[in-house]
Amino acid sequence: MFENSTNQMIVTMLAEGNPVWFVAAMVNMRSHDVYMIGRAAGYPDKAKLRRAVWASRNRTRAAA
Repeated sequence: MFENSTNQMIVTMLAEGNPVWFVAAMVNMRSHDVYMIGRAAGYPDKAKLRRAVWASRNRTRAAA
């Protein structure tokens, strides 16, 4: 689901409730790009984002 660690960090920050503009400033990207990454993971539904983050973390633990 996540292409790289930056995308995973963006989705995690959005799931924690941080606004798009804040996340964009933290990762030095445009707000629109952050929004599109979040939207692909289910933003603005924070519950869906949390499930996506949880599922991603469980896949990486199972693979290790």
